[in-house]
Amino acid sequence: MDTWSSKYVEVLENLSAKNLQSLGDVTAHSVCFIDPFNSTRTQLAFMSIMQDMFTQLSSVRFVVHTVVQQDDTAFIYWTFYADSRFTGPFDFQGTSLLKVNEEDKVILHHDFWDGSILMQKVPVLGSIIKRLRIKLGHK
Repeated sequence: MDTWSSKYVEVLENLSAKNLQSLGDVTAHSVCFIDPFNSTRTQLAFMSIMQDMFTQLSSVRFVVHTVVQQDDTAFIYWTFYADSRFTGPFDFQGTSLLKVNEEDKVILHHDFWDGSILMQKVPVLGSIIKRLRIKLGHK
């Protein structure tokens, strides 16, 4: 069955710098995007964040493992993979809350993932974060 969430997941899993407009096809102009480092309320700003991600990182891909949808709300569980010249290859898991409007365009994409896991991979800062996580019992 083709649902709004399956269409959105297909876009995410196939997203690249070359087909970024596909994200615009499944989101509303007033989409709200939130993650540990960003918060924006327009499609243009959301796509700009994604474009910057593709500029800063290579081998970017999302793999969605689970989708749970009820009416206008869905949760997806995913793994993000990328490669950075500062960190080398890395990956992390997260969950996103998605909501759509009456036209089945995503109006909310709120990511939940631990930003400190990513920061641990950054030279110098990473060792500080890692020691702090261990001290606090968050290996």
